[in-house]
Amino acid sequence: MAAKKTPGRPSKGAGALSRKRIIAAAAPLLQQKGLEAVSFRRLADNLGVSAMAIKYHIGSQQELLSALVEHSFKDTLGTIKGESPAERLRHVLSMYCIRALENPNAIRCILNDASLMSLEIIEITEEIRKYTRLLNDDDPDDVLLNLLVDYTHGFVFSAVAAAPNTCLTQEDYLRSIDWTLSLCKDQKNSTPS
Repeated sequence: MAAKKTPGRPSKGAGALSRKRIIAAAAPLLQQKGLEAVSFRRLADNLGVSAMAIKYHIGSQQELLSALVEHSFKDTLGTIKGESPAERLRHVLSMYCIRALENPNAIRCILNDASLMSLEIIEITEEIRKYTRLLNDDDPDDVLLNLLVDYTHGFVFSAVAAAPNTCLTQEDYLRSIDWTLSLCKDQKNSTPS
């Protein structure tokens, strides 16, 4: 049974409560049940504290969602592998897709409110932009970037929504990425007559 909650400042028993602990409790709710499941009241019940104690450590609902997005994509890039720009781009997209498949509800949050985009997501996007521009003649309109990011999000939502016995895999995703990158390579190698 949850501890009795009182309004106002967190009680002495809530001293062990921290931002990190709240995020750790909220992340599975977001991953498994979606945005609607992530409320201060539900978190307070799960942690045995008052909703005000959650608010005291987190701030607003917006700040909670922002922290959850940051948590979901932390350290996605790691060490980028590959020799060529295409190989490095493939690696970045693969790592992002893996993380997005683990956290599709965090992606939904970002698509609903772009202000939730974390620094990590911005860094991932900039890495993708760097390699797509190398592959697509410094494309100032970022056509290839937008195509690959939109495809990745579409793939993630399709894979998550698919029936378990017809599940899309990371290999399916990478096969499509390889096909797209081969078109870029073919286009770059072709010469106008």
